[in-house]
Amino acid sequence: MDANKNTEKISPRITADTRPFWDALRERRFITTRCAGCGRVSFPPRLLCPACFSAEREWIALSGRGVLYAFTRHHIAPRAFIPEAPYITAMVDLDEGPRILTRIENAVYEELEIGQAVSIGYKNLTDEIPFFFFEPVEFRGT
Repeated sequence: MDANKNTEKISPRITADTRPFWDALRERRFITTRCAGCGRVSFPPRLLCPACFSAEREWIALSGRGVLYAFTRHHIAPRAFIPEAPYITAMVDLDEGPRILTRIENAVYEELEIGQAVSIGYKNLTDEIPFFFFEPVEFRGT
């Protein structure tokens, strides 16, 4: 299967509203939006606050740290991800509050545990398309 055909199917739609996120990711920075009205941190970045519906937002840096809330291993995958199967996806509770869906890499499925500390890693899907994943950390200071 041609790798370029796969990335065409999973390429993000970058708009003026999402460009700050993708530009930051390209620079290996993890950012999102926070409501300027109520202070809620949202991920993915949003135009409107899901809590108070305010359109006033600001971009903030995220630490890239969190804990595993849930995880699963995919043996059967959508066509674009067949070459990568089996792979692990997880719900991660970020230190800043949002719960996100992400890939887990550099991990052995049987060694993962709910509540385990994870941190962000970066990769490129193509030369132009950056992406992120999370991976277990051995120790995270308090």
